Amino acid sequence: MKIHEIPGKLSVNWDAEAHAVVDTWSTYFVSLEEFKDAVLIKGVNFAKTHGAKAWIVDSSQAKGVFSPEIQDLIGKEVFPAFAKINIKYFITVTSQSAATKLSISAYTSKLGPNGIKLVEATSAKDAIEWLKKNA
Repeated sequence: MKIHEIPGKLSVNWDAEAHAVVDTWSTYFVSLEEFKDAVLIKGVNFAKTHGAKAWIVDSSQAKGVFSPEIQDLIGKEVFPAFAKINIKYFITVTSQSAATKLSISAYTSKLGPNGIKLVEATSAKDAIEWLKKNA
C-alpha cells in the first residue's frame, strides 16, 4: 500500500504482513521540506497509526547524498521519532553508490541509544522475509 510519493525520487509504502514502512529512494537530491513531509509527517504518522515495528530504507538504486541539513535532521529528529513510536528495527538495503553508503553510515551510527536495532539486507524483499522470521 502506497503511503506517499515524491515522483522520481521516493516511494513510501506499507507492508502490512511485516508491519514495516518501506522507503525506496531513487535519488537523495530532495529538499528538506520534501524529506520532512515524506518521513516525519506522512511516514511516521502512518507507522504510528498502524503499529509499525520496522522501517526499511532501500537506497540500492539511489543517486547522490542527503544535504547536510537532512543528515542533521535524521540524527536529531528522525531516529528519536522512530524510537518514540516503537520502531524496533531499522533495515538498510545496501547501496551500490559509495557516496550513498557514506550517507547511510553517517546517520545509522546514531542508533545505539534509541534502542533501535540496525539490520542490513541485500533487498527489500529479503528485509521483509527477515522481519517475518525474526521480529
